[in-house]
Amino acid sequence: GCGTGVLAIVAAKCGAARVDAVDINDRSCESCRRNAAANGVADRIETLLGEVDRVAGRRYDLILANINRNVLTARMADYAAMLPKGGDLLLSGFYTDDVPIIVAAAEREGLRHADTAQREDWARVHLTKRS
Repeated sequence: GCGTGVLAIVAAKCGAARVDAVDINDRSCESCRRNAAANGVADRIETLLGEVDRVAGRRYDLILANINRNVLTARMADYAAMLPKGGDLLLSGFYTDDVPIIVAAAEREGLRHADTAQREDWARVHLTKRS
């Protein structure tokens, strides 16, 4: 989910030419739009209400997803399908105990585990598309 838009805004400020931000909550989408405008990047961020299938068929060099483990594992095939070979997927929003489950789901979809970072009980997993 795009939430307040922080990941989308950071991506745009770091040079992304186009950013799609998706959330199932209309308030989060509105918050994302407001914050993108306040940060001067609204022209590069498209905020969409719905689930990841709202952007099905699109290709991304980088996908950032900060959602819970169950949603991430259920949608892993969708994320993998949107990445070109060598594309990056950065996942967060789950506990360190969930890392093996996340990595196993990713590997089943042709993604390679690049690294994991953790802060307290929270984790971030970096995956890349093999083929």
